Amino acid sequence: MTYFSTFLRKHHNHQQNTIFLVVAVLVTLFGSTVVNYTLAAANPVFAQQQEDSTITDRAILWVDVKDFISSGTAEDISMAIQSTSPSASSSSSSSSSYPFSVVILALDTPGGSLDATFSIIDAIQQSPVPVIGYVYPQGKSAWSAGTIILLATDYAVMAPVTTIGSAQPVQGTEPVNDTKVINAVAEKAVSLAELHQRNVTQAARFITHNDNLTPEKALERNVIEAVAASPEELLAKADGVTVTTFNGEKVLRTADAQIIRHESSLRTQLVNFLSNPLIATTLMTIGFFVLIYGITSPGFGVEVGGAVLIILGLLGQGLDINWGAFALLALGIGLVAYELYSPGFGAIGIGGIAVVAIGTMFMITQPVQPLLVTEEHLGNLATISIITIAPFAGLMALMTYKVWRVKKRKPQQFVLQSEQGVALDSISSNRTGFVIVGGEYWKAKSSTGESEINKGEKIKVVGKEADLLIIEHL
Repeated sequence: MTYFSTFLRKHHNHQQNTIFLVVAVLVTLFGSTVVNYTLAAANPVFAQQQEDSTITDRAILWVDVKDFISSGTAEDISMAIQSTSPSASSSSSSSSSYPFSVVILALDTPGGSLDATFSIIDAIQQSPVPVIGYVYPQGKSAWSAGTIILLATDYAVMAPVTTIGSAQPVQGTEPVNDTKVINAVAEKAVSLAELHQRNVTQAARFITHNDNLTPEKALERNVIEAVAASPEELLAKADGVTVTTFNGEKVLRTADAQIIRHESSLRTQLVNFLSNPLIATTLMTIGFFVLIYGITSPGFGVEVGGAVLIILGLLGQGLDINWGAFALLALGIGLVAYELYSPGFGAIGIGGIAVVAIGTMFMITQPVQPLLVTEEHLGNLATISIITIAPFAGLMALMTYKVWRVKKRKPQQFVLQSEQGVALDSISSNRTGFVIVGGEYWKAKSSTGESEINKGEKIKVVGKEADLLIIEHL
Protein backbone atom coordinates (compact mmCIF):
# COMPACT_ATOMS: atom_id res chain seq x y z
CA MET A 1 0.00 0.00 0.00
CA THR A 2 1.61 3.35 -1.03
CA TYR A 3 1.79 6.36 1.23
CA PHE A 4 -0.51 8.28 -1.14
CA SER A 5 -3.29 5.70 -1.04
CA THR A 6 -2.89 5.54 2.73
CA PHE A 7 -3.30 9.31 2.85
CA LEU A 8 -6.45 9.20 0.76
CA ARG A 9 -7.88 6.39 2.85
CA LYS A 10 -7.26 8.38 6.02
CA HIS A 11 -9.04 11.40 4.55
CA HIS A 12 -12.22 9.80 3.22
CA ASN A 13 -14.16 12.08 5.54
CA HIS A 14 -13.26 14.94 3.18
CA GLN A 15 -15.55 13.30 0.63
CA GLN A 16 -18.48 13.59 2.99
CA ASN A 17 -17.66 17.27 3.43
CA THR A 18 -17.55 17.67 -0.33
CA ILE A 19 -20.96 16.06 -0.75
CA PHE A 20 -22.36 18.31 1.96
CA LEU A 21 -20.98 21.42 0.23
CA VAL A 22 -22.44 20.37 -3.12
CA VAL A 23 -25.86 19.81 -1.59
CA ALA A 24 -25.67 23.09 0.32
CA VAL A 25 -24.85 25.08 -2.81
CA LEU A 26 -27.63 23.45 -4.85
CA VAL A 27 -30.16 24.00 -2.06
CA THR A 28 -29.08 27.63 -1.73
CA LEU A 29 -29.30 28.32 -5.47
CA PHE A 30 -32.62 26.58 -5.96
CA GLY A 31 -33.93 27.92 -2.66
CA SER A 32 -33.51 31.49 -3.93
CA THR A 33 -35.90 30.66 -6.73
CA VAL A 34 -38.46 29.30 -4.26
CA VAL A 35 -38.12 32.35 -2.03
CA ASN A 36 -38.60 34.71 -4.96
CA TYR A 37 -41.72 32.84 -5.98
CA THR A 38 -43.09 32.81 -2.43
CA LEU A 39 -42.52 36.52 -1.96
CA ALA A 40 -44.15 37.27 -5.29
CA ALA A 41 -47.12 35.12 -4.40
CA ALA A 42 -47.62 37.19 -1.27
CA ASN A 43 -47.81 40.43 -3.32
CA PRO A 44 -51.09 42.24 -2.59
CA VAL A 45 -51.57 42.87 -6.31
CA PHE A 46 -53.16 39.45 -6.49
CA ALA A 47 -55.67 40.06 -3.74
CA GLN A 48 -58.28 39.98 -6.50
CA GLN A 49 -57.73 36.27 -7.05
CA GLN A 50 -60.53 34.17 -5.58
CA GLU A 51 -61.09 30.47 -5.30
CA ASP A 52 -64.86 30.75 -5.13
CA SER A 53 -67.51 31.48 -7.73
CA THR A 54 -66.93 35.26 -7.89
CA ILE A 55 -64.85 35.00 -11.07
CA THR A 56 -65.76 37.61 -13.65
CA ASP A 57 -66.39 36.90 -17.31
CA ARG A 58 -62.83 37.84 -18.22
CA ALA A 59 -59.40 37.42 -16.70
CA ILE A 60 -55.89 38.78 -17.18
CA LEU A 61 -52.86 36.51 -17.10
CA TRP A 62 -49.98 37.94 -15.06
CA VAL A 63 -46.52 36.60 -15.99
CA ASP A 64 -43.46 37.58 -13.94
CA VAL A 65 -40.31 38.13 -15.99
CA LYS A 66 -37.56 38.32 -13.39
CA ASP A 67 -33.82 37.95 -13.18
CA PHE A 68 -31.74 36.76 -16.13
CA ILE A 69 -33.68 36.18 -19.35
CA SER A 70 -32.71 32.73 -20.61
CA SER A 71 -34.06 29.99 -22.82
CA GLY A 72 -36.08 28.84 -19.80
CA THR A 73 -37.66 32.30 -19.51
CA ALA A 74 -38.57 32.25 -23.21
CA GLU A 75 -40.14 28.81 -22.90
CA ASP A 76 -42.13 29.86 -19.83
CA ILE A 77 -43.49 33.01 -21.50
CA SER A 78 -44.34 31.12 -24.68
CA MET A 79 -46.29 28.50 -22.72
CA ALA A 80 -48.11 31.21 -20.77
CA ILE A 81 -49.16 33.02 -23.94
CA GLN A 82 -50.22 29.79 -25.61
CA SER A 83 -52.48 29.05 -22.65
CA THR A 84 -54.64 32.05 -23.60
CA SER A 85 -55.62 30.59 -26.96
CA PRO A 86 -59.20 29.33 -27.36
CA SER A 87 -57.98 25.79 -27.99
CA ALA A 88 -56.06 25.79 -24.69
CA SER A 89 -59.06 27.18 -22.82
CA SER A 90 -61.39 24.50 -24.17
CA SER A 91 -59.01 21.61 -23.49
CA SER A 92 -57.86 22.50 -19.98
CA SER A 93 -59.51 22.63 -16.61
CA SER A 94 -56.66 24.60 -15.00
CA SER A 95 -56.04 28.35 -15.00
CA SER A 96 -55.89 28.30 -18.81
CA SER A 97 -59.66 27.70 -18.80
CA TYR A 98 -60.23 31.33 -17.78
CA PRO A 99 -61.37 33.61 -20.65
CA PHE A 100 -58.15 35.62 -20.78
CA SER A 101 -58.47 38.98 -22.50
CA VAL A 102 -54.92 40.25 -21.89
CA VAL A 103 -51.47 39.02 -20.87
CA ILE A 104 -49.33 41.25 -18.63
CA LEU A 105 -45.57 40.71 -18.63
CA ALA A 106 -44.28 42.18 -15.35
CA LEU A 107 -40.68 43.11 -16.17
CA ASP A 108 -37.96 43.24 -13.51
CA THR A 109 -34.80 42.08 -15.22
CA PRO A 110 -31.16 43.00 -15.87
CA GLY A 111 -31.47 41.52 -19.38
CA GLY A 112 -30.26 38.25 -20.77
CA SER A 113 -29.76 36.11 -23.84
CA LEU A 114 -30.21 37.69 -27.28
CA ASP A 115 -31.70 34.50 -28.72
CA ALA A 116 -34.11 34.15 -25.79
CA THR A 117 -35.19 37.78 -26.25
CA PHE A 118 -36.03 37.21 -29.91
CA SER A 119 -37.95 34.05 -28.98
CA ILE A 120 -40.02 36.05 -26.49
CA ILE A 121 -40.73 38.68 -29.15
CA ASP A 122 -41.95 35.95 -31.51
CA ALA A 123 -44.25 34.61 -28.77
CA ILE A 124 -45.67 38.10 -28.16
CA GLN A 125 -46.37 38.63 -31.85
CA GLN A 126 -48.13 35.27 -32.10
CA SER A 127 -50.27 35.92 -29.03
CA PRO A 128 -54.03 35.52 -29.59
CA VAL A 129 -54.66 38.32 -27.05
CA PRO A 130 -52.97 41.70 -26.55
CA VAL A 131 -49.82 41.73 -24.43
CA ILE A 132 -49.09 44.52 -21.95
CA GLY A 133 -45.53 45.18 -20.84
CA TYR A 134 -45.31 46.57 -17.31
CA VAL A 135 -42.02 47.54 -15.64
CA TYR A 136 -42.97 46.76 -12.04
CA PRO A 137 -42.73 47.08 -9.06
CA GLN A 138 -41.63 50.60 -8.24
CA GLY A 139 -37.89 51.09 -7.98
CA LYS A 140 -37.09 48.21 -10.35
CA SER A 141 -35.74 48.22 -13.90
CA ALA A 142 -36.08 46.47 -17.24
CA TRP A 143 -32.60 46.82 -18.64
CA SER A 144 -31.35 45.82 -22.06
CA ALA A 145 -33.33 42.74 -23.16
CA GLY A 146 -36.15 43.84 -20.86
CA THR A 147 -36.35 47.17 -22.73
CA ILE A 148 -36.60 45.47 -26.12
CA ILE A 149 -39.30 43.13 -24.81
CA LEU A 150 -41.18 46.19 -23.53
CA LEU A 151 -40.99 47.71 -27.03
CA ALA A 152 -42.44 44.49 -28.45
CA THR A 153 -45.53 44.56 -26.22
CA ASP A 154 -48.79 46.06 -27.49
CA TYR A 155 -49.22 48.43 -24.56
CA ALA A 156 -46.14 49.60 -22.64
CA VAL A 157 -46.38 50.86 -19.06
CA MET A 158 -43.87 51.76 -16.35
CA ALA A 159 -44.35 52.11 -12.61
CA PRO A 160 -42.93 55.24 -10.97
CA VAL A 161 -39.22 55.25 -10.10
CA THR A 162 -38.39 52.53 -12.63
CA THR A 163 -35.85 52.62 -15.47
CA ILE A 164 -35.40 51.21 -18.94
CA GLY A 165 -32.49 51.33 -21.40
CA SER A 166 -28.85 50.23 -21.74
CA ALA A 167 -29.68 47.81 -24.53
CA GLN A 168 -26.33 47.67 -26.32
CA PRO A 169 -25.21 44.02 -26.61
CA VAL A 170 -22.18 43.04 -24.55
CA GLN A 171 -19.62 40.30 -24.81
CA GLY A 172 -17.12 39.75 -22.09
CA THR A 173 -17.36 42.86 -19.95
CA GLU A 174 -17.26 45.24 -22.90
CA PRO A 175 -20.01 46.55 -25.22
CA VAL A 176 -20.18 44.96 -28.67
CA ASN A 177 -19.10 47.49 -31.29
CA ASP A 178 -19.48 45.21 -34.30
CA THR A 179 -21.83 47.17 -36.61
CA LYS A 180 -23.28 43.93 -37.93
CA VAL A 181 -24.59 43.00 -34.48
CA ILE A 182 -25.52 46.55 -33.43
CA ASN A 183 -27.44 47.26 -36.64
CA ALA A 184 -29.33 43.97 -36.46
CA VAL A 185 -30.53 44.61 -32.90
CA ALA A 186 -31.24 48.30 -33.57
CA GLU A 187 -33.31 47.55 -36.65
CA LYS A 188 -35.29 44.98 -34.70
CA ALA A 189 -36.07 47.62 -32.06
CA VAL A 190 -37.01 50.13 -34.75
CA SER A 191 -39.38 47.70 -36.43
CA LEU A 192 -41.10 47.03 -33.10
CA ALA A 193 -41.46 50.76 -32.45
CA GLU A 194 -42.90 51.31 -35.93
CA LEU A 195 -45.48 48.55 -35.41
CA HIS A 196 -46.77 50.22 -32.25
CA GLN A 197 -46.40 53.85 -33.46
CA ARG A 198 -43.65 54.63 -30.97
CA ASN A 199 -40.51 56.77 -31.20
CA VAL A 200 -38.25 54.89 -33.62
CA THR A 201 -35.31 57.22 -33.04
CA GLN A 202 -35.34 56.59 -29.31
CA ALA A 203 -35.81 52.87 -29.88
CA ALA A 204 -32.60 52.78 -31.88
CA ARG A 205 -30.72 54.93 -29.35
CA PHE A 206 -31.35 52.35 -26.64
CA ILE A 207 -28.97 50.11 -28.59
CA THR A 208 -26.61 52.56 -30.28
CA HIS A 209 -26.19 55.06 -27.41
CA ASN A 210 -27.19 53.00 -24.34
CA ASP A 211 -29.81 55.61 -23.40
CA ASN A 212 -31.65 55.21 -20.09
CA LEU A 213 -35.11 56.65 -19.45
CA THR A 214 -37.30 57.25 -16.42
CA PRO A 215 -41.09 56.75 -16.74
CA GLU A 216 -41.65 60.48 -17.24
CA LYS A 217 -39.03 60.75 -19.99
CA ALA A 218 -40.23 57.54 -21.64
CA LEU A 219 -43.83 58.83 -21.72
CA GLU A 220 -42.72 62.24 -22.99
CA ARG A 221 -40.69 60.66 -25.82
CA ASN A 222 -43.51 58.32 -26.84
CA VAL A 223 -41.75 55.12 -25.81
CA ILE A 224 -44.51 53.97 -23.46
CA GLU A 225 -48.26 54.59 -23.30
CA ALA A 226 -48.78 55.12 -19.57
CA VAL A 227 -47.32 55.38 -16.07
CA ALA A 228 -49.14 53.35 -13.41
CA ALA A 229 -48.19 52.95 -9.76
CA SER A 230 -50.22 49.77 -9.26
CA PRO A 231 -51.82 46.99 -11.30
CA GLU A 232 -55.25 48.43 -10.43
CA GLU A 233 -54.25 51.79 -11.90
CA LEU A 234 -52.84 50.02 -14.95
CA LEU A 235 -56.10 48.17 -15.59
CA ALA A 236 -58.08 51.41 -15.23
CA LYS A 237 -55.89 53.30 -17.71
CA ALA A 238 -55.70 50.46 -20.25
CA ASP A 239 -59.42 49.72 -20.43
CA GLY A 240 -60.94 50.69 -23.75
CA VAL A 241 -57.61 51.60 -25.38
CA THR A 242 -57.16 50.45 -28.97
CA VAL A 243 -53.72 48.89 -29.54
CA THR A 244 -51.94 47.73 -32.67
CA THR A 245 -50.87 44.11 -32.42
CA PHE A 246 -48.98 42.01 -34.91
CA ASN A 247 -52.37 40.62 -36.02
CA GLY A 248 -54.15 43.96 -36.29
CA GLU A 249 -55.91 46.41 -34.01
CA LYS A 250 -57.58 45.21 -30.81
CA VAL A 251 -59.38 46.92 -27.94
CA LEU A 252 -58.15 46.25 -24.40
CA ARG A 253 -60.89 45.03 -22.06
CA THR A 254 -59.45 45.24 -18.57
CA ALA A 255 -62.23 46.77 -16.45
CA ASP A 256 -63.38 44.47 -13.64
CA ALA A 257 -61.01 41.78 -14.89
CA GLN A 258 -59.50 39.31 -12.51
CA ILE A 259 -55.72 38.97 -12.38
CA ILE A 260 -54.55 35.35 -12.51
CA ARG A 261 -50.91 34.54 -11.89
CA HIS A 262 -49.21 32.24 -14.34
CA GLU A 263 -47.69 29.27 -12.53
CA SER A 264 -44.72 27.70 -14.25
CA SER A 265 -44.60 23.94 -14.60
CA LEU A 266 -41.97 22.04 -12.64
CA ARG A 267 -40.14 21.26 -15.87
CA THR A 268 -40.09 24.92 -16.89
CA GLN A 269 -38.84 25.97 -13.45
CA LEU A 270 -36.04 23.44 -13.70
CA VAL A 271 -35.08 24.57 -17.22
CA ASN A 272 -35.17 28.20 -16.12
CA PHE A 273 -33.03 27.38 -13.11
CA LEU A 274 -30.42 25.45 -15.09
CA SER A 275 -30.31 27.90 -18.03
CA ASN A 276 -29.10 30.73 -15.80
CA PRO A 277 -25.43 31.12 -16.88
CA LEU A 278 -24.27 31.59 -13.29
CA ILE A 279 -25.92 28.39 -12.11
CA ALA A 280 -24.94 26.36 -15.19
CA THR A 281 -21.29 27.41 -14.95
CA THR A 282 -21.21 26.84 -11.19
CA LEU A 283 -22.65 23.35 -11.65
CA MET A 284 -20.06 22.50 -14.31
CA THR A 285 -17.13 23.81 -12.27
CA ILE A 286 -18.20 22.09 -9.06
CA GLY A 287 -18.92 18.97 -11.12
CA PHE A 288 -15.32 18.95 -12.37
CA PHE A 289 -13.98 19.29 -8.82
CA VAL A 290 -16.24 16.55 -7.51
CA LEU A 291 -15.45 14.28 -10.48
CA ILE A 292 -11.70 14.43 -10.04
CA TYR A 293 -12.03 14.11 -6.27
CA GLY A 294 -14.12 10.99 -6.74
CA ILE A 295 -11.62 9.52 -9.18
CA THR A 296 -8.67 10.14 -6.87
CA SER A 297 -10.56 8.84 -3.82
CA PRO A 298 -12.68 5.91 -5.00
CA GLY A 299 -15.18 4.17 -2.80
CA PHE A 300 -18.14 6.53 -2.42
CA GLY A 301 -19.31 7.01 -6.03
CA VAL A 302 -18.72 10.76 -5.79
CA GLU A 303 -17.43 10.81 -9.37
CA VAL A 304 -20.93 9.88 -10.59
CA GLY A 305 -22.34 12.95 -8.86
CA GLY A 306 -19.64 15.09 -10.47
CA ALA A 307 -20.49 13.77 -13.93
CA VAL A 308 -24.20 14.47 -13.30
CA LEU A 309 -23.43 18.08 -12.32
CA ILE A 310 -21.37 18.60 -15.49
CA ILE A 311 -24.15 17.18 -17.68
CA LEU A 312 -26.77 19.37 -15.97
CA GLY A 313 -24.60 22.44 -16.56
CA LEU A 314 -24.16 21.57 -20.25
CA LEU A 315 -27.87 20.90 -20.71
CA GLY A 316 -28.70 24.16 -18.97
CA GLN A 317 -26.76 26.02 -21.63
CA GLY A 318 -28.23 23.89 -24.40
CA LEU A 319 -24.68 22.74 -25.26
CA ASP A 320 -24.27 26.24 -26.74
CA ILE A 321 -21.30 27.18 -24.58
CA ASN A 322 -17.86 28.69 -24.96
CA TRP A 323 -15.96 25.48 -25.62
CA GLY A 324 -12.65 27.30 -25.18
CA ALA A 325 -13.67 28.17 -21.62
CA PHE A 326 -14.90 24.59 -21.13
CA ALA A 327 -11.49 23.34 -22.29
CA LEU A 328 -9.81 25.61 -19.73
CA LEU A 329 -11.99 24.11 -17.00
CA ALA A 330 -11.09 20.58 -18.11
CA LEU A 331 -7.38 21.47 -18.39
CA GLY A 332 -7.35 23.04 -14.94
CA ILE A 333 -8.95 20.00 -13.33
CA GLY A 334 -6.54 17.77 -15.25
CA LEU A 335 -3.58 19.68 -13.83
CA VAL A 336 -4.96 19.28 -10.32
CA ALA A 337 -5.37 15.53 -10.92
CA TYR A 338 -1.82 15.28 -12.28
CA GLU A 339 -0.52 17.04 -9.18
CA LEU A 340 -2.31 14.54 -6.95
CA TYR A 341 -0.84 11.53 -8.74
CA SER A 342 2.70 12.64 -9.57
CA PRO A 343 5.69 13.86 -7.56
CA GLY A 344 5.96 17.63 -7.45
CA PHE A 345 5.98 20.67 -5.23
CA GLY A 346 2.39 21.97 -5.73
CA ALA A 347 2.94 24.48 -8.54
CA ILE A 348 1.02 22.39 -11.08
CA GLY A 349 -1.95 22.00 -8.73
CA ILE A 350 -2.01 25.72 -7.89
CA GLY A 351 -1.76 26.54 -11.58
CA GLY A 352 -4.64 24.16 -12.28
CA ILE A 353 -6.86 25.94 -9.76
CA ALA A 354 -5.97 29.29 -11.36
CA VAL A 355 -6.87 27.93 -14.81
CA VAL A 356 -10.22 26.71 -13.43
CA ALA A 357 -10.95 30.20 -12.09
CA ILE A 358 -10.13 31.79 -15.47
CA GLY A 359 -12.23 29.23 -17.33
CA THR A 360 -15.16 29.90 -15.00
CA MET A 361 -15.04 33.66 -15.65
CA PHE A 362 -14.77 33.15 -19.41
CA MET A 363 -17.68 30.70 -19.37
CA ILE A 364 -19.92 33.44 -17.95
CA THR A 365 -18.49 36.60 -19.49
CA GLN A 366 -17.52 35.23 -22.91
CA PRO A 367 -20.62 33.39 -24.19
CA VAL A 368 -20.93 32.20 -27.77
CA GLN A 369 -23.65 34.77 -28.52
CA PRO A 370 -23.66 38.41 -27.34
CA LEU A 371 -25.87 39.14 -24.34
CA LEU A 372 -28.42 41.89 -23.83
CA VAL A 373 -27.46 42.71 -20.26
CA THR A 374 -25.81 45.60 -18.52
CA GLU A 375 -22.02 45.45 -18.19
CA GLU A 376 -22.38 45.86 -14.43
CA HIS A 377 -24.65 42.81 -14.17
CA LEU A 378 -22.26 40.68 -16.21
CA GLY A 379 -19.41 41.70 -13.91
CA ASN A 380 -21.54 40.83 -10.90
CA LEU A 381 -22.24 37.39 -12.37
CA ALA A 382 -18.53 36.70 -12.70
CA THR A 383 -17.86 37.90 -9.14
CA ILE A 384 -20.67 35.81 -7.66
CA SER A 385 -19.51 32.72 -9.55
CA ILE A 386 -16.01 33.05 -8.14
CA ILE A 387 -17.37 33.54 -4.61
CA THR A 388 -19.58 30.46 -5.01
CA ILE A 389 -16.82 28.27 -6.39
CA ALA A 390 -14.09 29.55 -4.04
CA PRO A 391 -14.86 27.04 -1.23
CA PHE A 392 -14.43 24.13 -3.64
CA ALA A 393 -11.25 25.63 -5.06
CA GLY A 394 -10.00 26.05 -1.51
CA LEU A 395 -10.81 22.42 -0.74
CA MET A 396 -8.84 21.25 -3.78
CA ALA A 397 -5.97 23.56 -2.85
CA LEU A 398 -5.92 22.08 0.66
CA MET A 399 -5.93 18.56 -0.77
CA THR A 400 -3.06 19.41 -3.13
CA TYR A 401 -1.07 20.94 -0.28
CA LYS A 402 -1.58 17.95 2.02
CA VAL A 403 -0.64 15.48 -0.71
CA TRP A 404 2.46 17.53 -1.46
CA ARG A 405 3.46 17.39 2.20
CA VAL A 406 2.98 13.61 2.24
CA LYS A 407 5.16 13.30 -0.86
CA LYS A 408 7.93 15.34 0.76
CA ARG A 409 8.14 13.05 3.78
CA LYS A 410 10.95 10.59 3.84
CA PRO A 411 9.75 6.97 3.91
CA GLN A 412 9.91 5.60 7.43
CA GLN A 413 12.11 2.61 8.00
CA PHE A 414 10.45 -0.63 9.09
CA VAL A 415 11.03 -1.11 12.81
CA LEU A 416 9.54 -3.94 14.88
CA GLN A 417 8.96 -3.42 18.55
CA SER A 418 10.40 -6.92 19.11
CA GLU A 419 12.08 -9.67 17.07
CA GLN A 420 10.37 -12.45 18.97
CA GLY A 421 6.79 -13.61 19.08
CA VAL A 422 4.30 -16.47 19.09
CA ALA A 423 2.69 -18.27 16.14
CA LEU A 424 -1.11 -18.14 16.10
CA ASP A 425 -1.41 -20.57 13.19
CA SER A 426 0.54 -23.43 11.72
CA ILE A 427 3.00 -21.77 9.34
CA SER A 428 5.41 -23.02 6.70
CA SER A 429 7.30 -21.56 3.73
CA ASN A 430 4.28 -22.39 1.54
CA ARG A 431 1.53 -21.53 4.01
CA THR A 432 1.10 -18.15 5.66
CA GLY A 433 -0.48 -17.50 9.01
CA PHE A 434 -0.67 -14.93 11.76
CA VAL A 435 1.81 -14.26 14.53
CA ILE A 436 2.00 -11.82 17.44
CA VAL A 437 5.22 -9.80 17.49
CA GLY A 438 5.70 -6.91 19.89
CA GLY A 439 1.99 -6.95 20.74
CA GLU A 440 0.97 -6.56 17.05
CA TYR A 441 -0.68 -9.00 14.68
CA TRP A 442 1.34 -9.77 11.53
CA LYS A 443 0.97 -12.11 8.63
CA ALA A 444 4.00 -14.34 8.26
CA LYS A 445 5.60 -17.34 6.58
CA SER A 446 8.65 -19.36 7.49
CA SER A 447 11.96 -19.04 5.67
CA THR A 448 12.84 -21.50 2.94
CA GLY A 449 14.08 -24.80 4.35
CA GLU A 450 12.64 -24.16 7.78
CA SER A 451 10.46 -26.91 9.19
CA GLU A 452 6.80 -26.24 9.84
CA ILE A 453 6.08 -23.98 12.78
CA ASN A 454 3.15 -25.15 14.88
CA LYS A 455 0.53 -23.02 16.54
CA GLY A 456 1.70 -21.70 19.90
CA GLU A 457 5.43 -22.11 19.20
CA LYS A 458 7.78 -19.23 19.84
CA ILE A 459 9.30 -17.62 16.76
CA LYS A 460 11.85 -15.00 15.78
CA VAL A 461 11.72 -12.57 12.87
CA VAL A 462 14.54 -12.88 10.35
CA GLY A 463 13.20 -10.73 7.50
CA LYS A 464 10.28 -8.98 5.79
CA GLU A 465 8.79 -9.07 2.30
CA ALA A 466 6.40 -6.15 1.79
CA ASP A 467 3.86 -6.61 4.62
CA LEU A 468 4.80 -10.28 5.20
CA LEU A 469 7.20 -11.26 8.00
CA ILE A 470 9.77 -14.05 7.46
CA ILE A 471 10.08 -16.16 10.62
CA GLU A 472 11.97 -19.15 12.04
CA HIS A 473 11.84 -21.26 15.18
CA LEU A 474 13.20 -19.49 18.20
